[in-house]
Amino acid sequence: MSNYLIIGIIAGLCTALLNLSGYVGGMFGLGIILIILSPLPLMIASLGWGSFTGLIAVVSSGVALSLLISPLAGLLFMVVNSVPPWWLARLATLSQTNTETGETIWYPMDRLLMWIASIACITSVAMFIPFGFSLDQYRDTISVMMNQVYEAQQLSLPEGTALTIDDIVSMITWMAPMASVLMVTFSSVVNLYLAGKVVQKSGKLQRPWPNLHQLTLSPVAVFIFLVGLALMFILSGLPQILAQIVATAFGTAVLLVGLSVLHYLTRQSPARLVILWTTYFLLAIFQWIGIVLIFLGGAEIFFNVRSRMPRGPLRPTDQDKDEGNGQS
Repeated sequence: MSNYLIIGIIAGLCTALLNLSGYVGGMFGLGIILIILSPLPLMIASLGWGSFTGLIAVVSSGVALSLLISPLAGLLFMVVNSVPPWWLARLATLSQTNTETGETIWYPMDRLLMWIASIACITSVAMFIPFGFSLDQYRDTISVMMNQVYEAQQLSLPEGTALTIDDIVSMITWMAPMASVLMVTFSSVVNLYLAGKVVQKSGKLQRPWPNLHQLTLSPVAVFIFLVGLALMFILSGLPQILAQIVATAFGTAVLLVGLSVLHYLTRQSPARLVILWTTYFLLAIFQWIGIVLIFLGGAEIFFNVRSRMPRGPLRPTDQDKDEGNGQS
């Protein structure tokens, strides 16, 4: 019992300090990496030592920030940043036994991805709570912050530019919720995958851990994405931003399925790493790459593209991975 308690406390402290260090170091470069990876210790504790240990990590992370900053900051961090990854890790360890065959059935990964998209929506919508869900108050707060930054740094917009402070505020008002959704979604997926791999290497992972090329999703996610996308062009004001949050969250989930299909289709290619890294690099720069991947993900969800492709011989590394996971 004491070991579980110690591991939970250490994991919670690591999660809190990684997040705090990221914000102190700035939201760019190493800082953003620390923030994204901050749930990793908590997820490792939950997957390897059980959901109770993970719950201890959740509480200790909140207590740590309560002591370092304020009780309100600790409570908000615990609810928004610690509970969601703990819940995802708990779901990942859920299972039931088939009474006829005795086979263990684990919580499906496609439902986990649905949960990730839903959590990204909820946490991003929650950012409007301090503003009373008032778009004007939200925009005014951003405007005040931008003016303070420009005054403190003695900055000014270049002469001849068509941009104004109001234009920049409008851009941030529109893009900040989308950036929040993307960060939560990718952070959840990356940390859950890495935590599973780390715990698997330690021999403490109970469930077989799927490879990247095995990710799938329910068709419901595509319909939610399309509805959110349509409402973005119909609504205005705060409802439009909320529709954007929904469309971004579930569109990102479908995009991840598209990336999974790409991982599968390139398994036999000697240029696999080049193709994958080039795709990830271009995805960070050109948005149209994301649209292509969303179409690919949608095609997989509805038409099962992977099953229609010839499997062919596996590369030795992929074969070892599949055998290690007990999958063909």
